[in-house]
Amino acid sequence: MTRIFIIASIVCSALACVAAPAVALPTMIRLGYVDCAACHISPQGGGPLTVYGRGIDEAQSLRAGEYKPLENDLTRLLTLRGRITEDVRAVFQEQDTWTTGASARLFRPRLMYRNVSDLGGGFRVSAILTAESSHAPRPALPYDPAIGGTTGFVNTALVHYRHGAALEVAVGRDQLPTGVNIPDLGTFFKARNRLGYYDAPTQIKVFWAGKRYHVTPFAYAPGGNEAPGERERGTGALAEFDLLGHGRTVVGASVLNGTESSGSRRTLGAYTRLGFGSWGVLAEHDVTTRARDVTAGSFGQRASYGQLFWAGREWLVASVIGERLQVDLPFEQRLNAGKFELAARLTSFASVNGNVRVQRDALTGRVAKSLAIQASFKTVY
Repeated sequence: MTRIFIIASIVCSALACVAAPAVALPTMIRLGYVDCAACHISPQGGGPLTVYGRGIDEAQSLRAGEYKPLENDLTRLLTLRGRITEDVRAVFQEQDTWTTGASARLFRPRLMYRNVSDLGGGFRVSAILTAESSHAPRPALPYDPAIGGTTGFVNTALVHYRHGAALEVAVGRDQLPTGVNIPDLGTFFKARNRLGYYDAPTQIKVFWAGKRYHVTPFAYAPGGNEAPGERERGTGALAEFDLLGHGRTVVGASVLNGTESSGSRRTLGAYTRLGFGSWGVLAEHDVTTRARDVTAGSFGQRASYGQLFWAGREWLVASVIGERLQVDLPFEQRLNAGKFELAARLTSFASVNGNVRVQRDALTGRVAKSLAIQASFKTVY
């Protein structure tokens, strides 16, 4: 690799965390919430909250108030008397990055409209639309080209069918399911496994939940914004189990097999979500085998993520995060990164987040440092 590529790779990797869609406080596992479905309408998490979730959102804020839905003619019209749940979210992020002999600054405002409409009979549709001042595509790599992004993007467009409380089927465009559902999609185990912000393939997925287990099989096809030759399709699944039965000790495994005209990849991962008192741990490790054209052949990739968080207050969470990436020859990389993050939910409609990140290339010794501040605002009614 040339010196220019090395510098560009480090800068792009550091800037990738700008793609985080919103602030989320990863505290629910320590309170015994085994998954996202308790507060989010979608069992995968993300998107609008249920009425119960909005109450938790307000109770865990600095204001610590009680959520009271607005009852007037305007809200009844906007929600079609409770059949539509929607919000508008604005995210503002300032990112500064430094490497040896280079620096970069990026300010990005982002506006998101999120909608879930109940059609009755167990059916609903959901959508997330984003407009932003500029886009940050997944960084181009020698073995994985950038995926196209635009200043207007459809993150989610799904049709759901729920049968009782245990089974849901979703069909359409969305990010693939993941075991550790953190908002920073620029982390190694997400960005290097095609789980970045603009990765929204067409898919069908099933959420099957029991008291202590969850299983999510899925099949996917291109979303339409992939580079030629990189239009992957495949299948995968997540399976997790609550070891002690109190919603605080979840362990899981994931598998994915994808093919495209220029190659294939197979990923096997393990993850855990642990909570105890005001502390918690999120961790994931993925092993990927990639096959490219006859020139490159097959090679391996391993990505690790670990986060230790402490909720000093219900509204204030501090995290220490470590990451590691290893890619084998002929595309050898050895990257290590550490981050300290502080997230605060001031009210149910306003959150702030700040983080400091240091990344080191073990092969070249080059270091990239970044400082990011993010503010998020959303409508609540």
